[in-house]
This record gives sequence, structure tokens and C-alpha cells, in this order.
Amino acid sequence: MKKRNGPLPALAGVAAALGAAWFVGENRRVETEELPVLIPGLPKGMEGLRIAHLSDLHFPHCARTPRELAAIVRRLRPDLIALTGDLIDRADTFSPAVLEDACRRLAAVAPCYAVPGNHEFRAGLVGEWTALLNRAGVRVLGEEWVLLRRRGDTLWLGGLPYGRPIPPPEPGCRLVLSHYPENFPAYAASGYELVLAGHAHGGQFRFLGRGLYSPGEGLFPRYTSGLYALGDSRMAVSRGLRSGWMPPRLGNPPHLPLVVLHTKKNA
Repeated sequence: MKKRNGPLPALAGVAAALGAAWFVGENRRVETEELPVLIPGLPKGMEGLRIAHLSDLHFPHCARTPRELAAIVRRLRPDLIALTGDLIDRADTFSPAVLEDACRRLAAVAPCYAVPGNHEFRAGLVGEWTALLNRAGVRVLGEEWVLLRRRGDTLWLGGLPYGRPIPPPEPGCRLVLSHYPENFPAYAASGYELVLAGHAHGGQFRFLGRGLYSPGEGLFPRYTSGLYALGDSRMAVSRGLRSGWMPPRLGNPPHLPLVVLHTKKNA
């Protein structure tokens, strides 16, 4: 007599398929978020400056293709695009053609500035990576400052490729790009008005708005997503755009914040 298994195996199969589909969808769904930042002493000409902040793309594991990514960024209407490291994953999966395609498409949307992350250094490709980005129209910042101009006013933009603070330039409002959010206390002590950072991947697994683990802070990290403040300094952290099964993202879709600067009068 043939044994009947009943509906449970079939239901389990359906549930597994639905779960896998949800997981894939969540790992491809790019969450865009507007982060308004009030900065004491922000020059009037910089009021409303829109910065698309991309971090931890980890090509070839980015949640979207270069074409799709550029289309998402274009819809945000940025004045500036900031890339805060880990655009590649490993030396053996590095595709110069894919990265150059992504950078050219982004540079066609708005001026782009970048710093490397730990994966560029670990892969031993910082020199090639820098040359490629510069060739594609993305300005790679070393430990240096460049002066941005808008509506008759200026803003200093600095690079912190090694995560360590650099001396501020002459007086003015200072925005810095760093891969490493765990160094925020040192950045705030240096007097930077705004820091853009990534690296933490949102804590990888997020529950009730808290991340579980980040490579820079270990378990239950403090700086994983969104806005943080120390004194008059602010930091905006992207959860990154890496997708994939290992490690998985849970409760933590890929993240592309739009940082919008606003003037705040000193008390």
C-alpha cells in the first residue's frame, strides 16, 4: 500500500520558495532615504545641497547593475555624488570594465568624489582602482582638501582614505569622506562639520533598528545607519549596497541615502 505524505511537504516547499523569493527581493531592493542635516555655519550658497551617498558596492555583488544604479541616483537629483569605499570585493573577482562602467554612468549624473575602503587596500588594488576612477570621471581624494563652489559660496571637501583625521584647512565649513564610521569621535574632535561613511553594512542583521555586528566595532555596533551627532559634528552612515547570500542581509535592505544640507544658525 502506497504511503501518503499529505500536504505538509508540499506546503513546506511552497513556504521555502516564497522565503527564498522574499530574501532575493529584499537583497535587491535599494532603500533610498533622505537625510536632512542641519549644519551650524553652513554658507547660504550651500543650503539645500543634495549629496547621493554610495558605499560598499562590492562589485560584482552590488544589489543593482551599473545602469540600474545610475538610474536610481539620477532620480534623486543630486548636486554631488560621494563614494565612500569598498566599491570592489576581492582581487580575484575584480572587473575593471564593470567598475568603470558604473563610475562613468554616475559621473554623467553629477560630480563624483571617492575614497577607498579596506577592500581596495586588502586587494592590493588601490593604485589601479584610483587610476580607473579618475579616468572614468570620479575624483579620488587622498589626504587632501578640495574647495567646492556653489552660488557664490564655498565648502571644503576632504578625503580620509586611511580613516585618520587630517588637519583642517583655513576656516570654513568642512565635509569629509571616510570609509570608517567607528572613528567618528576623532573626526568630531577635529571639528569636521559633516562626515560621510559606510563600512558597517548596517550591522548586517538588523532588529528593531539596531545592527548586530560591524567589522569596525564588533557586536552591537553604535554607528551603522543614518545620522549621528557629537557636539556640532554630524555623520551620515550608509548601510551599503552589497547584496548576496554570504553574508546575508536580514532586516537590512541595500541603502542609498540622499544627504541634504541645511543652514542652522548658531545659538
